[in-house]
Amino acid sequence: MTIRRRLLRVVRKLHIWVGLSAALYFMMIATTGVVINHREGLRLEEHTISRRWLPSNYRPDDGKDGVRTDIAVADLHSGLIFGKVGKPVMDFVAAVWFISIVSGRNLHVGAATVNALLGIKKEIHWDGPYHRNKDSV
Repeated sequence: MTIRRRLLRVVRKLHIWVGLSAALYFMMIATTGVVINHREGLRLEEHTISRRWLPSNYRPDDGKDGVRTDIAVADLHSGLIFGKVGKPVMDFVAAVWFISIVSGRNLHVGAATVNALLGIKKEIHWDGPYHRNKDSV
């Protein structure tokens, strides 16, 4: 197996796993965003989330019973629920997600990208998404 094929295989596997992991982040952001937009209709201010479901050091001044649901959802959306490291972690995950999208676009182009990275000049024929030429990866 050539170096080019090995590199492409590793990049594809990395792209798949990073993409799946980042999809969880995207689903959380999307879900919490919808919940925040409909907080009045869902009457989130009237409900609390038990302390057993929250990090031990999260909003200790809000009482022993729990935290209002609207506050917890907003903090989950922004990353504040995870404390000081929450925002940087959320920013890192968003950056990884963005990189996954960009790498997926580059993987779609496929062998041309790998060839360019390796400095190999080779013409690749593309006959559509289901009919790749033998020269393409």
